Amino acid sequence: MPRIAILSDIHANLPALEKVLEKLEKESPDIWLCLGDLVGYGPYPSECIDLVRERNMICVKGNHDAGVTGELTVKHFRNPNRKLIEITNQRLLRNDQVEWLKSLPYIVEDEHWIAAHASPIEPEKWQYIESAFTARDILKKTQKQFCFIGHTHKPVLVSEGFGINKVKPGHSYLINPGSVGQSRDGDYRGACGILDTNIMEYKTFRIDFDIEKVLTGLTKLGFSRKEASQMIKI
Repeated sequence: MPRIAILSDIHANLPALEKVLEKLEKESPDIWLCLGDLVGYGPYPSECIDLVRERNMICVKGNHDAGVTGELTVKHFRNPNRKLIEITNQRLLRNDQVEWLKSLPYIVEDEHWIAAHASPIEPEKWQYIESAFTARDILKKTQKQFCFIGHTHKPVLVSEGFGINKVKPGHSYLINPGSVGQSRDGDYRGACGILDTNIMEYKTFRIDFDIEKVLTGLTKLGFSRKEASQMIKI
C-alpha cells in the first residue's frame, strides 16, 4: 500500500498551499489526495486549482466548489464569503477551471479507503462530522480501513475502537487532515497529513505561511481589512 499525502479545504489560499506542498513533497508521497473546497474565502482560486491539477491529485468536490459552479445555491453561504463565491465564478476562474470543478466526484474510493469532503454517507448534504460517535458510525457503514474527510477545518484521527489514538494494523480510521487555508482549531497555520500504509503511521503537519499576502489579495478584490480577516479566521 502507498504513502498518501492528504490535504483539504485549501480555500484559495495560495501562500498556504505553496508551503503545504513544499512540506508534503519532502515526504515523497505515492498518492496525492485533495478532499475538496479549493475555492471560497481566499483570493487566489485560479492559482490553487492549477497547482492541484499539475500534481494530478485525486480530488473530491467540496461545498464551496459546488457553490462556485452553481450546483449549490449561494444562499447556503454567508457574506462576505457569498460575495467572494460570486466574484470567483464571474471574474477569477477560467472556463476550463469551472468545468473541472464541476466534474469532480463527491466520493472516491478503492479497496482500502474512501474519501469525501464532508461525509461519504449522503455527501451532498455536507454534514459536519464533529464527534467520535458519528465518525465510528461512518466507519461501520463504509467498511473501509480508512475514511478521509475534510469540511470541519480541524485535524482529527478517530479509530473504530476506544482508546486508540495511533494508526496500527487491525483497526479502521477516520482521518481529517484539517484545513490548508483556513484552520479553525485556534492555530492559524496550514494543516495537512501523510499516511504511510507500509509502516502504518499517520503524521499531521502544521505549516506557517504569509498571512499578509492573503489579506492584501482580498482587499484588492474590494473587501475591507475586517472582512478579509474574518474570511481567513484571524
